[in-house]
Amino acid sequence: MPKSDLPTIDEAIESALKEVNEPVAVSTFIDRVLEIRPSSSKKPATGIRNQIRRHHIGRDLVFLDKETIVPLRVAVPGIRFRIPLSRLEVDRGILILDPSFRGWVTHFDDPEAFEFTDEMDQKLPTRVVSITQKVASILGESNISRNALDLADWFRAHRARGNDSILVTFECWKPKRFRLEIEPAKEHHRHHQEIAKKNQELADILFDMLESSRYEDIGSREAILTAYLRLSDPKGYPGDHWIDVIKQDPRMKLSSLGSITYVEKLNIMESILMDKRSPVAKQKFTSKEGSQVYGFKAAFKHRKGLWRVIEIQGRQTLEDLDDVLREAFGHDSSDHLSGFWKLIRRGQSKRFREIRLGDVEPFGGGSGAHLRIAGLELQVGDKLKYVYDFGDWIEHEIALETIESPQAGVKYPRISGQNKPRYKYCEHCRDEGRKTVATYICIECSNDEQRRVLICEDCLDKYHEDHYTDEIIY
Repeated sequence: MPKSDLPTIDEAIESALKEVNEPVAVSTFIDRVLEIRPSSSKKPATGIRNQIRRHHIGRDLVFLDKETIVPLRVAVPGIRFRIPLSRLEVDRGILILDPSFRGWVTHFDDPEAFEFTDEMDQKLPTRVVSITQKVASILGESNISRNALDLADWFRAHRARGNDSILVTFECWKPKRFRLEIEPAKEHHRHHQEIAKKNQELADILFDMLESSRYEDIGSREAILTAYLRLSDPKGYPGDHWIDVIKQDPRMKLSSLGSITYVEKLNIMESILMDKRSPVAKQKFTSKEGSQVYGFKAAFKHRKGLWRVIEIQGRQTLEDLDDVLREAFGHDSSDHLSGFWKLIRRGQSKRFREIRLGDVEPFGGGSGAHLRIAGLELQVGDKLKYVYDFGDWIEHEIALETIESPQAGVKYPRISGQNKPRYKYCEHCRDEGRKTVATYICIECSNDEQRRVLICEDCLDKYHEDHYTDEIIY
């Protein structure tokens, strides 16, 4: 068959999905797609899998796990979720579609296409009205327009009140049809233990999805349907709305763009506004914890063979740690900002997320300067990132190797160990028949001669006095 007569990959995927009426292995599904649309590429299965992830998750299928997919027309009927009713909605007799149905539908441009029934399976009117709401953000308040359903008659018939809930059953994927029933607030309270358990299950599933995602956020379109289908009982009595579950969870938050991300992750505007203070709250610690000695191994990120062991007490600060790091790695103690981040492993992967601890100024001060080491809640094996000079961005990796009692008579912080030096020697001294360790590299001469020009301190003054040089760290 000529290539021009073949269906597109998306058309082949959609055609194969029509044949699937239960969960199916991804490999089996891809084989069927390739039967519909043969491919001569070297790795056709990889291309189809990527196309599924980019264009079909949350639209017509979901991954139940890494190797199993299910069409949404098969999976969603019977799923139940909760929508909390606000006093505004009850007073005005409306149900605001977004955020109530966010995550369940991909857009709200054509709300007339949605179908709604009551608890007796009688069709509800779907007259759409537009309302204006004030929305608060870090930039202040703004007005936005939102579509809502006029359900005034239904609310009156059920004597709906603020803080009541609508329990929603997803009846059909195409066309999207939802069954609605009012639950009084007292029923929510009566089931609070069951709801809390279901909330925690959903939060843990979403957090696991976030931990395993490629980036540090997940979109609600692909996350919510997938997460609900991974619940132990998605068709049973529902917990709270997923947005409320996210708000209650200390690990996650909704970003300004509506995606789910880590609670400490800041957008650009938040980073600017937080620049003068650390986003990490000061933690309390005991006198014993304050006296303990934390043994860190610090190394240049791109020169891991060049490392130092630094010991510092728990009561001492990031400013103290910055001072000794500048000394250990030959950084200027009177110039340039530095900064610290705490690295948290994401699930079982080799990826880390970064929690900004704050900046340190060269003469003291900065958003992170006064944070105590013992207050960072570090355990052996935890990692920090340290950056000196935000212009050149000289990055270091720091790993906590020990937490021990202090030694009598020892002053902390201190440099207690380092890599075995691999010395280079001064070329001027070599020409004169002497072997002297080079302590500087002449940047100007190295650029001119297209090689590394290494010199000792005496030859620096003698031959390179007016040149730009940099100290060599061993």
